[in-house]
Amino acid sequence: MASIFLDIMKEELNRNLYKQDAFNRQLVSLPKGYLSKCVIDGKAYIYRKKRIENNIISEYIGVPGDDNVKKAEEDRKLYIELKLSIKELTRDEKRLRKAIKEYEK
Repeated sequence: MASIFLDIMKEELNRNLYKQDAFNRQLVSLPKGYLSKCVIDGKAYIYRKKRIENNIISEYIGVPGDDNVKKAEEDRKLYIELKLSIKELTRDEKRLRKAIKEYEK
Protein backbone atom coordinates (compact mmCIF):
# COMPACT_ATOMS: atom_id res chain seq x y z
CA MET A 1 0.00 0.00 0.00
CA ALA A 2 2.77 2.43 0.89
CA SER A 3 4.48 1.60 -2.41
CA ILE A 4 1.41 2.65 -4.40
CA PHE A 5 1.14 5.87 -2.40
CA LEU A 6 4.85 6.54 -2.92
CA ASP A 7 4.50 5.97 -6.67
CA ILE A 8 1.57 8.39 -6.81
CA MET A 9 3.54 11.05 -4.93
CA LYS A 10 6.49 10.61 -7.31
CA GLU A 11 4.16 10.94 -10.31
CA GLU A 12 2.68 14.08 -8.78
CA LEU A 13 6.18 15.47 -8.22
CA ASN A 14 7.11 14.80 -11.87
CA ARG A 15 3.87 16.47 -13.01
CA ASN A 16 4.65 19.44 -10.78
CA LEU A 17 8.19 19.79 -12.16
CA TYR A 18 6.88 19.56 -15.73
CA LYS A 19 4.39 22.37 -15.05
CA GLN A 20 7.08 24.52 -13.44
CA ASP A 21 9.31 24.05 -16.47
CA ALA A 22 6.48 24.91 -18.89
CA PHE A 23 5.49 27.99 -16.90
CA ASN A 24 9.11 29.16 -16.66
CA ARG A 25 9.56 28.80 -20.42
CA GLN A 26 6.40 30.81 -20.99
CA LEU A 27 7.50 33.41 -18.43
CA VAL A 28 10.81 33.96 -20.22
CA SER A 29 8.96 34.76 -23.45
CA LEU A 30 7.01 37.61 -21.81
CA PRO A 31 8.39 41.13 -21.44
CA LYS A 32 9.63 42.05 -17.98
CA GLY A 33 8.71 45.21 -16.15
CA TYR A 34 5.62 46.96 -14.93
CA LEU A 35 3.31 49.34 -16.77
CA SER A 36 3.31 52.98 -15.77
CA LYS A 37 0.90 55.73 -16.78
CA CYS A 38 2.45 59.15 -17.29
CA VAL A 39 0.42 62.29 -17.94
CA ILE A 40 2.18 64.90 -20.06
CA ASP A 41 0.35 68.13 -20.95
CA GLY A 42 -2.94 66.52 -19.93
CA LYS A 43 -2.52 63.47 -22.18
CA ALA A 44 -1.88 59.97 -20.80
CA TYR A 45 0.91 57.74 -22.09
CA ILE A 46 1.77 54.18 -21.08
CA TYR A 47 5.35 53.07 -20.51
CA ARG A 48 6.90 49.76 -19.50
CA LYS A 49 9.52 50.29 -16.84
CA LYS A 50 12.13 47.66 -16.15
CA ARG A 51 15.40 47.43 -14.32
CA ILE A 52 18.58 46.77 -16.27
CA GLU A 53 21.47 46.45 -13.86
CA ASN A 54 21.10 49.52 -11.59
CA ASN A 55 19.08 51.61 -14.05
CA ILE A 56 15.34 51.81 -14.60
CA ILE A 57 14.57 51.98 -18.31
CA SER A 58 11.26 53.33 -19.66
CA GLU A 59 9.94 51.91 -22.92
CA TYR A 60 7.06 53.74 -24.61
CA ILE A 61 4.07 51.47 -25.28
CA GLY A 62 1.31 53.85 -26.42
CA VAL A 63 -1.77 55.70 -25.27
CA PRO A 64 -4.52 54.01 -23.25
CA GLY A 65 -6.83 51.98 -25.48
CA ASP A 66 -4.22 51.26 -28.18
CA ASP A 67 -3.78 47.66 -29.28
CA ASN A 68 -0.16 47.78 -28.09
CA VAL A 69 -1.28 48.87 -24.64
CA LYS A 70 -3.98 46.19 -24.46
CA LYS A 71 -1.42 43.55 -25.46
CA ALA A 72 1.03 44.89 -22.85
CA GLU A 73 -1.67 44.75 -20.16
CA GLU A 74 -2.56 41.16 -21.11
CA ASP A 75 1.12 40.20 -21.06
CA ARG A 76 1.57 41.79 -17.63
CA LYS A 77 -1.50 40.02 -16.25
CA LEU A 78 -0.24 36.68 -17.59
CA TYR A 79 3.24 37.37 -16.18
CA ILE A 80 1.80 37.92 -12.69
CA GLU A 81 -0.42 34.81 -12.93
CA LEU A 82 2.54 32.68 -14.02
CA LYS A 83 4.72 33.99 -11.18
CA LEU A 84 2.01 33.13 -8.65
CA SER A 85 1.49 29.68 -10.16
CA ILE A 86 5.22 28.96 -10.06
CA LYS A 87 5.34 30.08 -6.43
CA GLU A 88 2.50 27.70 -5.53
CA LEU A 89 4.07 24.83 -7.48
CA THR A 90 7.41 25.40 -5.76
CA ARG A 91 5.70 25.27 -2.38
CA ASP A 92 3.91 22.05 -3.36
CA GLU A 93 7.17 20.60 -4.68
CA LYS A 94 8.82 21.10 -1.29
CA ARG A 95 5.93 19.37 0.46
CA LEU A 96 6.01 16.46 -1.98
CA ARG A 97 9.77 16.01 -1.62
CA LYS A 98 9.45 16.03 2.16
CA ALA A 99 6.62 13.48 2.07
CA ILE A 100 8.52 11.22 -0.36
CA LYS A 101 11.61 11.41 1.83
CA GLU A 102 9.56 10.38 4.88
CA TYR A 103 7.92 7.43 3.09
CA GLU A 104 11.25 6.18 1.72
CA LYS A 105 12.67 5.76 5.23
